[in-house]
Amino acid sequence: MLSLEHAICYDIETLPNVFTMNVMGLHSELDMTFEVSHFRDDRHSLFQWFAYWQMTQTPMVGFNNLGFDYVVIHEFYNNQHMAVEDIYDHAMSIINSSFGGSRFGHQIWESDRFAPQIDLFKIHHMDNRAKSTSLKALQITMHSESVLECPLPFGVPIAEHRDVVDVLIPYNKHDVRETRKFAHFSMDAINFRLQLSDTLKGDVLNFNDTKIGAKLLEQRLGDELCYSRDTGTRQPRQTVRDRIRLNEIIFPLVQFKNPEFNRILTWMRTQTLSADEISGTGRDETFSIKVGKQSTQPVTIRTKGVFTGVHAHVGGIDFHFGTGGIHGSVSAQRFETTADSAIVDIDVASLYPNIAIVNNLAPEHLGQRFVEEYSRLPQERKEWQAKKGKKCPEANSMKLASNGTYGNSNNKFSVFYDPRFTMQITINGQLMLCMLAEMLLDVPTLRIIQINTDGITFCVHPSLISYAQRVYKSWEAMTRLTLEEVRYSRMWIRDVNNYIAQAESGEVKLKGAYWYPANFPDDISNAQPPAWHKDFSAVVVTKAAVAHMVEGADIERFVYGHSDPFDFMCRAKVDRSSKLMIGDQETQRITRYYVAHNGGAMRKISPPTGEPGTYKRKNGVSQFEYDTVMGQIAPGAHDERIHTKNKSKYETREMGIEAGYLVAECNEASRFDFSNLNYEWYVENAKKLVIG
Repeated sequence: MLSLEHAICYDIETLPNVFTMNVMGLHSELDMTFEVSHFRDDRHSLFQWFAYWQMTQTPMVGFNNLGFDYVVIHEFYNNQHMAVEDIYDHAMSIINSSFGGSRFGHQIWESDRFAPQIDLFKIHHMDNRAKSTSLKALQITMHSESVLECPLPFGVPIAEHRDVVDVLIPYNKHDVRETRKFAHFSMDAINFRLQLSDTLKGDVLNFNDTKIGAKLLEQRLGDELCYSRDTGTRQPRQTVRDRIRLNEIIFPLVQFKNPEFNRILTWMRTQTLSADEISGTGRDETFSIKVGKQSTQPVTIRTKGVFTGVHAHVGGIDFHFGTGGIHGSVSAQRFETTADSAIVDIDVASLYPNIAIVNNLAPEHLGQRFVEEYSRLPQERKEWQAKKGKKCPEANSMKLASNGTYGNSNNKFSVFYDPRFTMQITINGQLMLCMLAEMLLDVPTLRIIQINTDGITFCVHPSLISYAQRVYKSWEAMTRLTLEEVRYSRMWIRDVNNYIAQAESGEVKLKGAYWYPANFPDDISNAQPPAWHKDFSAVVVTKAAVAHMVEGADIERFVYGHSDPFDFMCRAKVDRSSKLMIGDQETQRITRYYVAHNGGAMRKISPPTGEPGTYKRKNGVSQFEYDTVMGQIAPGAHDERIHTKNKSKYETREMGIEAGYLVAECNEASRFDFSNLNYEWYVENAKKLVIG
């Protein structure tokens, strides 16, 4: 197995006439900087180190290094006489390629790299748009002492060598220190991949969790079943669908007693999903239904794509159907277990994998072999847990294989791609949970608090819990799925995605707006999935609100007495085309700040979306229509055929951040000043989170 003992962390900087590379030991005091520029040329020494790292197969750790840094040095290593201008041009071609949307861009395959690469950006799946995170944003999340953007203008040659020594190299070294810090926070994830690298094929060191799971099962199924070479190249076998008839995928067991639920089911059975609807776009339809024992008013249901926007009022709450699952809850309420009411939470164990397993579902092209291998995963996971404990790598890999495979069944690049398999699981999962909800609503006094993808929380008279248990035991027998029960003593719920639930054991579950890393950084690393991509601004606000609700703490006393400065700090971020201003001073695009008594108003200033000073184009006007009319009218004239009626013009846009309050920048943590802190802003925002 590859050793990290002598691993290095690195980062490069490229300007039109300067290239620098800093290297630090992951677990050693090594610290070297190489420069290739009009002022200095360290390439001979750098290539000696490249050769050494190649000979020793030294792991090289970076942040987005597979997308940029390594691609640049790989080209340089193979073209050792490149001028610094050529290095810069190659770097720019990589950047331009990524903006162009190329899936692989300038990717260097694992077998071609001169030394092993570990990319923290890929391990944490930050190449996924929903989790995309920069190293600067991570510096704020990691409570770094300094959040630093390069002070030199991008793409402008450096005029004096002292700017390289005094500005660029310190910035380069800073980024490597921060990369090393993030690597240390990621050691469990890195070691997990190292342990798998001897048995799992591919670029395992850089697989995200979902890909690890998919590749584990793919390897079990075998290359011949998963791939085809009919075209001369290795291509994943897939089942591509133009349309899916829902009547063919809804399980026969799905049925409702309520005639209005049956109307929904009947309507669903008449639907055929097109390729666009499978991917989440489509049509809108509206009709009315009446559902639930206590509901007397008709309810509007809208359908768009795969039921996106479908709403039904059942048992006092609105149920929302969607491709990711079903959601519904009461709004902003507090519940407490009393002599007359108990709070019960039931979750389906591994809902999506188990729907596939108990119903022998498989992507069509993988057939029965998939069913056999997929069904083995849960049992093998239990066996590994019995041998080595719940968090052993083998058990974790079995879990990833179960969950990652389902997600990849709607991934057009995966060997598991068959959207019928995906839809059969998600749609039946929602309908079966609706069956459970309907059955539970027959229990006297029972009230549903929330339904969320794989479970239901309800309150009921304690004497009727056994009645409710018989109901969901009946549902388990019918669906062959397993429910897991937890009793709550108290619950504060804003909506289905944001709540606090305290178990009878005293353990507190926090979700959404109420979750925060109580133990930094372990809670961020150990979250499922890890939460390094999230914005933890003003954590003291969340802590105070939770402490007030759960422990009865006084919010003002909590906030005024809190001593961790990082919990008061916030993050602001703008894109490259915009400016971030505090008062009349421009600050970094990613800036750390706190709400202060003495400071400046924070504003985001963005360029116009069209030519400045011209009339705005009306929605729905094509480029051809616009150009045609523009050719018929005088320059600068307004025409309602192509322009908005209110004669609005494209102008620089300005948006206030923390409007009505002043902020102070603290990119250097030492600039934070408790005496300047506007405690009242934090107190008021904490009070807004309180329920009940």
